[in-house]
Amino acid sequence: MKLSKKSLTVLSFTVGACLFVSTAFADALLGSGYDGLKSSAKNTAALMEKDLHSFTAEMLYTLKDNDQTLLQSSSINKTDTDNHVTEETEVTTNAKGETNTGYSYYDTKQTITRNSSDNTYYVMERPADVNRKGPSEFSNPFKEKGAAEVEKIVDAVVGSLKDSVQVEEGTDGGKVFTGSLSEAQVPALVNAVTSFGIKRMLGRERDLPDIESDIFVKKVVGQAIENKAGYLENVTGEVTLSGKDKNGVQHDLNLNVIVKLTAIGSTKIIKPDLTNAKVEKVNQFGGFSSKYVGTYENDIVMDKDGKFVKIGERKVVIASIEGSKVTGTYTETVNPGFESDYPNKDAFSFAYNLAESPTFTYTDAKGEQKYGMIHPGAAGKIYFDMNVQVSVSERSVFKSSSSIKPFFDGEFSRVFE
Repeated sequence: MKLSKKSLTVLSFTVGACLFVSTAFADALLGSGYDGLKSSAKNTAALMEKDLHSFTAEMLYTLKDNDQTLLQSSSINKTDTDNHVTEETEVTTNAKGETNTGYSYYDTKQTITRNSSDNTYYVMERPADVNRKGPSEFSNPFKEKGAAEVEKIVDAVVGSLKDSVQVEEGTDGGKVFTGSLSEAQVPALVNAVTSFGIKRMLGRERDLPDIESDIFVKKVVGQAIENKAGYLENVTGEVTLSGKDKNGVQHDLNLNVIVKLTAIGSTKIIKPDLTNAKVEKVNQFGGFSSKYVGTYENDIVMDKDGKFVKIGERKVVIASIEGSKVTGTYTETVNPGFESDYPNKDAFSFAYNLAESPTFTYTDAKGEQKYGMIHPGAAGKIYFDMNVQVSVSERSVFKSSSSIKPFFDGEFSRVFE
């Protein structure tokens, strides 16, 4: 189980802002406060990895632009390490009020997922010989590749902000860390780095305001509660970033995050009853076999001046399928005269192992790393999904309408010689 990197097109901004909250809050927690919080975070991660037996992690975050909600997401992730079972429920609401609910259940024998868009339970039998982490194994972020280097950078950036934090004894013998930074207290280095990073992220997300200038950190507030057992059970953070769009309009982007760790040692997970549910069995490798090797195409079609107009073509080449390993390429071509209607042409190769993950990674035309999937369709057809969103466990995948490319059609037909 990994803490969620959430859904929809504001994913990049949300992750970036969350990282900044952590860095800026750490910036404030100098001396014993800083060292104490860092030690508590490491201890919490280590306990979640092997010693808590079972626990429930809850997360709620809200992203607003000038008090208008752009995205709100809540998730409940239950983990039972003794019985090797996890369960996750996630509800996401976008700026249009559209809500998507995702559900995932994993044990040693089965994977069960459901998305509210089709209300179907997808059931996959888990092979016993697959070499990957068990369904309940927590991935300690402090042991991830590059974590030590990131920690050193955060330590180096720490400024003289000792007075910005309070560390108090909690009512149950634990500790309460609180800190806040105003606009004037944010170090110039942090502001400069944040301005550069946020400008790049916002410029790539069409569902967010295109902030171009005068970007600065307006406010950071955080609190972390450590119980007497020495692990964090409640963390809250809020960061407000301010800037102007190309029209000079001022935007205040506010991200509020709440994370709770509850039901330690008492979390119970009940396998869903699918007796009267709509169920679809999923093959371990999605039904793929060597017969799907070949070239697939479809047209890029747009609605222009009241007519459907073909402006280009997409091509998927599945070069090889050897057991669970799939390789291939994806390309897009745009007809002359329509370049401005479709400026970001993707072209990439992909290679992945279906026994390890249902998704492959690729780099799009903007230089961003994204996830994609391929599904078998009717005879001679495949479904090729791009820019899919991966949930907490990285084994459950869903797609939302706001994440799909313009004019995109995922159904491809085989080209026969």
